[in-house]
Amino acid sequence: MSRSLLFPVWLLAAALTALSAQDWEDAQLATGDAAAAERYVQWAQAAIDDGRWGAAEEALERAADYAEVSSDLSYLLAFVRNHERRPRRAVLEALYSAFAFNRWNSYSAAEARLLEAETFVAIRSFEEALDVLQLAGDSSREISLRALAYQGLNDSRGFIQTIKEALDRYPRSAMPVRILFKYAANRIPGAGERELISICLRRLPLLLDEDPELAFLAVPFIRDTEEARRLVSTYRASGGTDLGALPPALNLGIVDETQALVELFHNSLLDKDLLETVWGLLRSGEDRRDFARNLSAFSGFITEDIDRDGYIECRTAYRNGSLLSYSYDADQDLLPELDVFFNIGLPARAELAADDSGKDRSRVFLEWEQYPAVLSAELGEVKYIPRPGEFLFKPLQFRDFLGSALLYPEREFIPRISRRTLVSFALTIEQPGTEIPGSIERIEMQAGIPRLSREYLRDRLVSETEYLLGQPKIQRIDMDLDGRLETIRRYNRDLEAWASSESDWDGDGVYEYGETYAGDLVIRSWDMDKDGIREYSETGVRN
Repeated sequence: MSRSLLFPVWLLAAALTALSAQDWEDAQLATGDAAAAERYVQWAQAAIDDGRWGAAEEALERAADYAEVSSDLSYLLAFVRNHERRPRRAVLEALYSAFAFNRWNSYSAAEARLLEAETFVAIRSFEEALDVLQLAGDSSREISLRALAYQGLNDSRGFIQTIKEALDRYPRSAMPVRILFKYAANRIPGAGERELISICLRRLPLLLDEDPELAFLAVPFIRDTEEARRLVSTYRASGGTDLGALPPALNLGIVDETQALVELFHNSLLDKDLLETVWGLLRSGEDRRDFARNLSAFSGFITEDIDRDGYIECRTAYRNGSLLSYSYDADQDLLPELDVFFNIGLPARAELAADDSGKDRSRVFLEWEQYPAVLSAELGEVKYIPRPGEFLFKPLQFRDFLGSALLYPEREFIPRISRRTLVSFALTIEQPGTEIPGSIERIEMQAGIPRLSREYLRDRLVSETEYLLGQPKIQRIDMDLDGRLETIRRYNRDLEAWASSESDWDGDGVYEYGETYAGDLVIRSWDMDKDGIREYSETGVRN
């Protein structure tokens, strides 16, 4: 063997010798962890392919300990959470974990950036989406998300330029065409948009295999009625079931009103705009009465996409035409700002974001006595009970909907409820007691100021505190839980701290032990002969 070949072998041997035993063990451990992580990834991907999304999510969450050696795990977890409509904050958290360790195998950082940008578009963080897309590489999906971000920013020039770029670079991609059709359907297209629409219509036959729904999305832009009818008929004949095809099918005479209503109310998930569109296409009074009868007995969900960006803000549940629940997600993060639950069609309970939620995103749980009069509200571990009929909270009004007996909720201005608001209306406040573990404190309020509080342990009174001008004045407490309030504490009004306390441990009416406080010092005194005078005392440091 030549000397030139021996030298690299010697150098490698020296490098291996230089590794400490701990380095070698760490390397072996990392290799083992990576192999285990890869098995989790493969198992989760197989579960996803089989449609077992819940099982995949559970497995990926169990594999969190391996996130440091596999970014694929965190990316897949974000992907599954997105599919399962978990809060978008949870999707982003998983993605940020993937980026932090940056160890990819089956997937890539670019794929993860696309999901991140999609999430930002959903929550209307359009500038952030554009920033992220600069790191996502070139693809039809990247340029389509870029177009949606410009659309969200109401940057029509940026939108049109991006769609033109997409049609030039990805002429066989259906995604930019779908985005353009949906964008232009809600407005009067300008000259630039009409030119792009013409290009899309010429390519339409080549794109229908990838996205068959383009057949009915293109109808508003097709002047030839027979061609429009042919496209929608072909879509329906090939098994297309999207309800978006129903209005053009009805308007073009492909189905009659009776068939349209059968198809419409066969579904339990209906869009408010769709219902209003079909209602507007009905030509006879009898058809409208039939529509109203079906809607009055509807069971399912009516959704509302207020800004028509493809993400639902409102979801209302019905059973036999009676309201069950209403949800409003203003920022589309899948953590609703308001949930209302109904009993026999009347608002009974609500859950909403607190005004002083801060980082912990606190929620107010509210119960109505008779809408809109609030019976009680809970924030954290504290329950607020207002005076009857005085705290009125009315986030919704109700109106008859499309000639039916069904009531549809419409949002009023939804004020955030703060802790201060709840205190100002409270007659009584209930919260965990501070003196005895497991006790409940009930505070009687007057004009938002504490007047008297009592603590109960299993319905037994263990403490009672009187207040003066909102500050504790005197407290009686059962320290040994024998059923007697044997200890009296008097408060220093200025310092909101005890000024003194005294205890009658044996219940004979003589307070044989007392404490007096002065700054950090405490003077303890005892009545040794029970003559009512504490003749012995000592001074110590206050605990």
